[in-house]
Amino acid sequence: MNEEFNDFGPEYKLKPVSVCKCITEGSLSENFVISARKQQILSTVARTESYLKERRIPELLRFLVTKVIAETSNKPMDYLEKLLDDCMLFRAGHGPAPVLYERRHLEAVIKSFDPGQRGWLSTGQIRRIYTTLGITPPEIFEDKTSCEVVLNSLEKSQEIDLFSLVSAVGDRTYNVKNVVPYQPHHEAVADRLVLFVVDGLRAESFVNYTTMPYLRQIANSHGRWGISHTRMPTESRPGHVAIIAGFYEDPSAIVKGWKENPVDFDSVFNQSIYTWCWGTYDILEIFTKGTVNSHIYVNKMDPYDQTFSADKNTTLLDNWVFESVKTFFQNAHYDKDLYEKLHQKKIIFFLHLLGTDTSGHTHKPMSPNFLTTIRFVDDNIKAIEKLIRNFYHDDKKTTFLVTSDHGMTDWGSHGAGLDHETKTPYVIWGAGVQQVKKWQLDLDPETNGMSLKHRLDINQADLTPLMSTILSIPVPVNSIGQLPSELLNMTLSNKAKAIYSNSRQLLSQYNTKRLNVETNIIQKIYKPYEPFNARKYQEIIEFTEKILSNGTKHNEDYEKLILLSLEVMHLSLSGLNYYHNYYQQPLLVLVTLSFIGWIGILLKTLLEQKMHTQIESSNMQNKSLNIIRNKFRTSLLNAVFLFLLVIFVSLVYVQNLPYQYYIYVLMPIYLWWHTLSSFNIWILLIKDIKRDGEVCTVSSEILYYTLGSIAMGISFTHRWMLSIPLLSMGVWPYLCSLKIHSTKLLLFLWTVGCMLLSIFSFTPIVGKDTYIELVLLAGAIWSIVIAVYMWKLLLPLYRDNRARRKDIILTILQLVLLILSLQNIYVQSKRFDSGTAVSQTYQAMAWIIAVISIAMPLMFSRKLICRLMAINTSVLNFYLLLSVSHEGLFMVALIFNMSCWICIEFKLQHFKNMKIIEYTFANLETSSNLIPMERSISNQDFRRAFYFTLYIILAFFGTGNIASLNSFEIRWVTCFITSFKPFIITGLILLKTLAPFLVVACSFRAVQHLTKAPIGYLIIIVLIYSNIMGIQLLYNVKNTGSWLDIGTSISQFVIVQVITLFIVLINQLAKILTDLNIYSIVNQLFGKSIKKYV
Repeated sequence: MNEEFNDFGPEYKLKPVSVCKCITEGSLSENFVISARKQQILSTVARTESYLKERRIPELLRFLVTKVIAETSNKPMDYLEKLLDDCMLFRAGHGPAPVLYERRHLEAVIKSFDPGQRGWLSTGQIRRIYTTLGITPPEIFEDKTSCEVVLNSLEKSQEIDLFSLVSAVGDRTYNVKNVVPYQPHHEAVADRLVLFVVDGLRAESFVNYTTMPYLRQIANSHGRWGISHTRMPTESRPGHVAIIAGFYEDPSAIVKGWKENPVDFDSVFNQSIYTWCWGTYDILEIFTKGTVNSHIYVNKMDPYDQTFSADKNTTLLDNWVFESVKTFFQNAHYDKDLYEKLHQKKIIFFLHLLGTDTSGHTHKPMSPNFLTTIRFVDDNIKAIEKLIRNFYHDDKKTTFLVTSDHGMTDWGSHGAGLDHETKTPYVIWGAGVQQVKKWQLDLDPETNGMSLKHRLDINQADLTPLMSTILSIPVPVNSIGQLPSELLNMTLSNKAKAIYSNSRQLLSQYNTKRLNVETNIIQKIYKPYEPFNARKYQEIIEFTEKILSNGTKHNEDYEKLILLSLEVMHLSLSGLNYYHNYYQQPLLVLVTLSFIGWIGILLKTLLEQKMHTQIESSNMQNKSLNIIRNKFRTSLLNAVFLFLLVIFVSLVYVQNLPYQYYIYVLMPIYLWWHTLSSFNIWILLIKDIKRDGEVCTVSSEILYYTLGSIAMGISFTHRWMLSIPLLSMGVWPYLCSLKIHSTKLLLFLWTVGCMLLSIFSFTPIVGKDTYIELVLLAGAIWSIVIAVYMWKLLLPLYRDNRARRKDIILTILQLVLLILSLQNIYVQSKRFDSGTAVSQTYQAMAWIIAVISIAMPLMFSRKLICRLMAINTSVLNFYLLLSVSHEGLFMVALIFNMSCWICIEFKLQHFKNMKIIEYTFANLETSSNLIPMERSISNQDFRRAFYFTLYIILAFFGTGNIASLNSFEIRWVTCFITSFKPFIITGLILLKTLAPFLVVACSFRAVQHLTKAPIGYLIIIVLIYSNIMGIQLLYNVKNTGSWLDIGTSISQFVIVQVITLFIVLINQLAKILTDLNIYSIVNQLFGKSIKKYV
């Protein structure tokens, strides 16, 4: 068996073994695999036989049970009896001991706690008995409880624990590995909790509007209210998980759309006795999917019944929930089993109300429709409260909590970190809620008529321990929330115990993380978290348990316990963060070295290609000398890196670090070894630079491209930084030979184009405001461009060429489609703004236009300019159908600037008696009218790759940023769809995001074709630039501060890492659009058969 550590010590990982058939059902197979729950129970054994010498009963019991299950003896009961006798004799030194799980054993334990034979035990003594036996008390005992009552309770609890052990396959509670729920000892302040989650309700809509009068009246009188601060991403799944499970989700869950359940987790629903839920299935299944929970009952609806269309009533969604709840309680009077369940303690009712989110997306949060929807919610919450109070005869044992999962922007989106998205309201009232003594309202100046005395702001995750405390159930094991005890009306002793339970739950997480680090780390280099090291941890546990076990009623002790528990929570959260980032600095250094080594390999690849001819022309004597020197240098190099390899691998192995740490260590060693293995290339490079007198030139280019890459990296957070390299591009032609070979008009247009693009980096991101007039303006400008293009270029060139007239006809057809799209945009926008249902006929027309636009470029001839114009027109047409503001003008400016770049690169090739309109996207193998096919890499290729990288970054950050990916504006897709169909909507938005990249890739394809630049080496250069940006953004990745900062920094780093792969893919798509001809395909498929038929 292998050992690991949890918060109980070493954990044994048991292999699947046969189970004793005496204590399990006969249907179980001989090779029974231990379930997750059983594995968790067995993991608490935590010690070996050494515990037998320390007289610890819980470890003895767990040790015995584990031995029985793991033992493959043919007579397990005989084995258990002998083992038990041996253990007891070993512990006591005399006589046989009572058999395990027999009443005599428990009697002996109770007698040891009652040596004076008083016949009763204090609360502290009972707690220590349960702790000693390692079982959970099922109830709260009085201060003086008879030994007979305690004995019966112990026997019952022990039987339940044994049954849970051998039948753990059906256990209903999720348990995160190595963290055990802590059973609270305080009294519940309510028997039941009613949780309303008003989806998409931001705090501003509650505190500054009077459309929720009932909840506002409660908040200002016998209830409490405040702001619940959420974290990014402000989506439904992360918000509900934070409310009900108490932890914030990892942004990586975005790959599942914030809907699926990436990991199993604990929640207040799991810890309750019964939970009833009503709402949409995509939310309810978050807490029930993949489980066999028989105590969580769901009543779900299809979320695709919701619609974003302006002619629908969004209150229908919430009305279904409210009516279902009313029917449920009416049926409970006639269902005896249900009636009994509803009168159990520790039960929860959960109502998920989606209407506000749908209304906010469709009509915006300040619209009359949205205000009507939240008024409807307010009225029905009042009705549901009355219904539940009447059902329970107003027994004063029900707590009500209303909150929201996330907020919403003024323009009806969420997902980012604006205040309107991260600030949500909550209102709590009913049993156990602390009343404000002063009834005279002290108005909050930040709100409209809300009481400042009743306000208490909290974090969203704090709602989880709040609900757990109200019902006196364990706080979910991975919750990081801290109990806002000011909201609860509890005695000092109860409050102290509740806060202490919360601190123990956080403490268990911290201790697990600490032990994971301490297990195999080299002690000489280990730096523990000094504010809360192992010694202080043990002292706190002993001190707090001593306070609780004394059964004291002195307020001073409880106040000490509260202060100590609060400090424990603070230290636990701080310690969790410390150990989570324990290896951060070494890993940053290793990753940085890997980046630099990778850049070195890429440069070496380029140098090998460039110097190949020089190396081959060297005489044999020089080659021999180089080989001799290389052998010595290679041997020395291998010895050094082998030594480093052994040292670092040994450090990882000794500390038993995860397997990925071997990659972190091996990667920089291998990359640097590979970079330096061809040392001659670097020597030859330096000699060539010195010989040609290009030291200053090369140094200035390296500085320029490095600073330019850094500027592009900074643009991920500050878009205006893109204007710096754009303006430098604008003056570039005046600093090279291009000034001699180009017309002044071309140079002027290039400079103007760069300045226009730089302006867009200062404009607001698209999404907040809608300016359809700018979309129509962009379409009008491009219509004029098409008309001029046809008049000046196509007609003179193809006037006497019947075979090419189809390009003119197709261009006219594209112009007609563009005009139809502009009409579609105008009509649908007016209908949407007026509240009229958008036209399905126009939506069908938009789909037809989009499909035709995608196919049309393949029908054009492969003339370079004609094909590019066809691609740009089709892409722009589709892009405008998804535009709402100035992004259409940005696309026009981008196409204009890229066209100027193509003309400039053509001029740089110094072609004589040739026009750019004459060139085609012919296959590289058949094109011989330009410069030679194969050539070495040049410094101009570094410039082209840099411009290409800049255009790629600009294609996204010209009108958006990272946060805009999480935002959703329904107006973007109004021309295509209004029903809530996430797959289609997401696809359309991704295509809109892809459109500018496609324009850049096709234009770069033309540049590469004109210059015959080796595309593979250009991508290598792009990879070098992206790695420079990657090093910079690596150190900008944050794990502290707001969730917006954390998520954005991670997204930026990931985007830079995948940019090269994205460029490869987008270039392949551009190759298809520029090289493929649909007529050639049809001819190849059907030409021969037609000819044969004729």
